[in-house]
Amino acid sequence: MSKELRETSHSIIEVFDAPASEAKQVYTFTTDELTALCPFDFGGPDYYVLTLRYTPTDSCIESKSLKKYIESFRDTEISAESLGAEIFETIKEAVEPKKLYIRLEQARRGGIEEVVEIGDTSLRPST
Repeated sequence: MSKELRETSHSIIEVFDAPASEAKQVYTFTTDELTALCPFDFGGPDYYVLTLRYTPTDSCIESKSLKKYIESFRDTEISAESLGAEIFETIKEAVEPKKLYIRLEQARRGGIEEVVEIGDTSLRPST
């Protein structure tokens, strides 16, 4: 199993070789530990539930490095839309997946819940 480090704008995403298999593979990461600072007048932290699903080509994401990457946004002022786009592009660059889907659910604030979905919605988890 080979490991490789790929630098991103915030942190390092570590990857390893995807297992060889004829079976369809979909990998899912879910966390409620993603926070970032609101870039608008609110100024406080925004809390998110992140769902990341992908079908690998040659590489897989190492989970500890993903956790560190997610933690790197804690002090960053960024909108939900920009955060979703940045995570999508970083993961796409790091593992070059066949398919990639990102869902960010921002914690309800002021009675409004925001959800950002980016990528291949065929990977959207069924509810």
